[in-house]
Amino acid sequence: MDLHRGRKKDSIEQFIESPQIILDTSLSQLRYMILIEGLSTPEDYDQCPYRSHVWCILCRVPVFPVNKYVKLLSEIPRKLSPELYRKIKNDTFRTLMNDKRFHSKVSEESLTRILSAVAISRPDNKVGYVQGMNVLLAPILYSCHRSEPQAFALLHHLVNEQLPLYVTANLDGVHAGLSLVDVVLRIVDPVLSEFLDSKFLKAEIYAFPSVLTLCACTPSLDSVMKLWDFLFAYGTHMNILFVVAQLIMSRSALLRSPQPMKLLRNFPPLRENDIIKLSLSFVPELPKELYDLIVRHGFDPSVPRELKDYLARMKNPTDGHSRPHK
Repeated sequence: MDLHRGRKKDSIEQFIESPQIILDTSLSQLRYMILIEGLSTPEDYDQCPYRSHVWCILCRVPVFPVNKYVKLLSEIPRKLSPELYRKIKNDTFRTLMNDKRFHSKVSEESLTRILSAVAISRPDNKVGYVQGMNVLLAPILYSCHRSEPQAFALLHHLVNEQLPLYVTANLDGVHAGLSLVDVVLRIVDPVLSEFLDSKFLKAEIYAFPSVLTLCACTPSLDSVMKLWDFLFAYGTHMNILFVVAQLIMSRSALLRSPQPMKLLRNFPPLRENDIIKLSLSFVPELPKELYDLIVRHGFDPSVPRELKDYLARMKNPTDGHSRPHK
């Protein structure tokens, strides 16, 4: 017996189930509804039951056929190297290991199968797996726990289309993102930026996990899911501003601390609504050229060079180049 069969559907669920004529207009409306209303969790549910469908719609990821996924799994023993399999297994067992609700829905075997399938489905010249992909998969698989093939399709899209530079041998996109965290913090809070600089604390030291995993390394999982609703709606690049927002929200404690790295070692539990509001307030303060670099850093390999040029112009605004405009 389905105890949830008669539940009332909210406006977003009704919207995604109704016929849509103009795709771009419908996507814009869905994004706005997510920003204003948010995805809701019905009574007696532990999470939003249609979240995975919304994520797939926003990412334009179609339903992935079960038979195609089963065929892919059958190729793992032949195509996945023992070294890569060991690397995956070294990470899967510790994925959100203290979150009992996560592990009540997600098994290590499922994590391993999906990560292995993604690894063998990437082009031969691409890295199949990097540490941290297991944490990127966690919110996706938790949302798609009833459909492992769809979780595979979403992760495959995320690491191949949106953030391919996060999955390289040198994690190029992650390092570019960390540099951008430093630059954004310098603009929106020069005092905090200078204080952290005086302690030799760059984002490379304290924000690596938060950038790499799109904040999925910080509890709670419910808060991560709501942040990811926003990221899939408005762009995963917004995670750079999410990281800066968390720094600003800890500003007083950081400035008072003689050893701020102790506080930065583990970010406080996520306050998703405050993080989103604060991040949106940063956007008008950022020069358009810088914001464009933030948008492109996960997939455009030219961003590190362009960022270096941008910072050089910022330091020497009278060297013949104009200072970047907002």
